[in-house]
Amino acid sequence: MRIRRRALLRHVAIALAFACAQPALAVATPRTPDIEAKQAQLAEAQSTLDRMNDELEVQVEEYNAIKEALDATRASIRESRAELEKAEADLAAAQGRLGERAASIYKDGGTGLLDVIVGAQTFKDFLVRMDLAVRISRADARVVAEVKEAKAEVEATKRTLEQREAEQLALAQEAAARAELIEADIAKQESFVASLDDAVKTLIAEEEERQRVLAEERAREAAALAALYSSSARPSADAAQLGAGHPEVVAIALQYLGVPYLYGGSDPDGFDCSGLTSYCYAQLGIDLPRTSRSQYGVGLHIAPDRIDLLIPGDLVFFATNADPTRVHHVGIYVGNGNYVHAPQTGDVVKVSSLVDRIATRGDYVGASRL
Repeated sequence: MRIRRRALLRHVAIALAFACAQPALAVATPRTPDIEAKQAQLAEAQSTLDRMNDELEVQVEEYNAIKEALDATRASIRESRAELEKAEADLAAAQGRLGERAASIYKDGGTGLLDVIVGAQTFKDFLVRMDLAVRISRADARVVAEVKEAKAEVEATKRTLEQREAEQLALAQEAAARAELIEADIAKQESFVASLDDAVKTLIAEEEERQRVLAEERAREAAALAALYSSSARPSADAAQLGAGHPEVVAIALQYLGVPYLYGGSDPDGFDCSGLTSYCYAQLGIDLPRTSRSQYGVGLHIAPDRIDLLIPGDLVFFATNADPTRVHHVGIYVGNGNYVHAPQTGDVVKVSSLVDRIATRGDYVGASRL
């Protein structure tokens, strides 16, 4: 049990070292039930805020349309007032002409139609004078009537426009009031969203701090126990000695993703873990021993705490209780903290996370480069 504990602590430290050595890997935002619940609440609140802003835009456009119609109505009212002033001027002029005619007849002492009849020299002259008098009278009366009718129409139009103006003004005020209410609700919702956002950031910061403290504690404990941990019997190669390896074997291995695990299998009809690695390397003309334990002793060894040295094509090994004398599984490193392997009965050849396995199972015992 003590060996298992020391191995787990050691491999947690290895996982932390690997994370620090991989700047290209993004640091994920911490996820806890509280954070996820608050993020869901924030997303819902933001969606509500978006709908409210859409509603405000609709209301503003409605107000703009009413305002546009109101401006047009007011322009028409101004035109009607100008027309009414003209009609009143025309009526005054026509009435003035009638008044002047009446005053002229009075000043001359005539009696209008009687003067026309008495002043005729002949019967034909009489008829002409009578016709002229009638025409003049009718023309004057028609002009006055037409001017009065035009004035009445302009006044009616003006009253209609003024009524429309009052209605549109009321609609505009109502639309503006609705917009103000929506804006007030939006301000409250924005404040609510901001508070939720702050709450999410606080929860994330607290969780990040908790994880940081926990990681430091694990690292300190692992470092304290590292001196007590006996590493594998194999000496580790220096980084300069490792060479280029065989990254091309990765493409070969990935061709067999989905091939079922088969105990003792060593061909595309079915693979076990060492059968897959030996078959893939055989395609490059490199013969490997048949078992994972034997393969562990081949090539240049990379210590389990130097995951940063791994390149695609390296063989990665796992042992019971992280004991190098009990190696039982092997895979091929594919990069980005992952490896391809034939896991177990009922499974298939697949890619898994080496980092996750180190953190959760603590059975990684290093790698070999051929």
